[in-house]
Amino acid sequence: MKLAIMQPYFFPYVGYFQLIANTDQFIFFDIVQYNKRSWMNRNRILHPNKLDDFSYISAPVAKHDKGSLIRDININNDGKWQNKILSQLDVYKKLKAPFYNEVKQVVEEVLSKECNTLLDLSIQSTQAICDYMGIELNYEIASKMNLDIGNVSQPGDWALEISKHKKASEYINPPGGHDIFDEKKFIENNIKLSFLKSSLSPYKQSWRKSFISGLSILDMLMFNDVDSCINIIKNDYKFFNKSELITNFK
Repeated sequence: MKLAIMQPYFFPYVGYFQLIANTDQFIFFDIVQYNKRSWMNRNRILHPNKLDDFSYISAPVAKHDKGSLIRDININNDGKWQNKILSQLDVYKKLKAPFYNEVKQVVEEVLSKECNTLLDLSIQSTQAICDYMGIELNYEIASKMNLDIGNVSQPGDWALEISKHKKASEYINPPGGHDIFDEKKFIENNIKLSFLKSSLSPYKQSWRKSFISGLSILDMLMFNDVDSCINIIKNDYKFFNKSELITNFK
């Protein structure tokens, strides 16, 4: 079984979905500290005015104690933040994105559902995008897995222990943070350690001359039909082991 583990993100970029499509099971990792500077409650779309820039869409997070775990982070639903996001997506209407109506409807459906926690919102947004593209999302939530964390002594051990718990034959991670993983430990437990690096190849963003990569998956969906998106999901990446990753991306 191939396994991937990621913190829950808000309408994440294409590489997140490439991980889902290349694994048998996906774990939403919600038992570590929330980081407000991450992609957990925000992501990027094209800027409405600046042709070479982006803007953020975000879900407001309620006040919480310092060091709170992801699973305990609530959404501040006092304001009409959902309407703000939907209005921000109108940049794609202005750009005459061919799939604006379909994709905005997916986002509207996600935001119309009552979500009190950031975890629930992240899972719902990920599930909705997978459903739109026809990608199977077979997932578990780390906080509900009754994990034995006694052997976790450093950050990279989480993936190893969860892989052992799930009897995985291969663990796949994005290239970022590869240095936290002790490949020897994985080999000793007969688990292959692989890294999936998304190529982030350009696609046409309307009449804009400069391509902005790494945006929310929503951007790709606005400009490409489902078949084209699936082709990107299935082919626009490369696998590396740790030594190859270090050699190629020093």
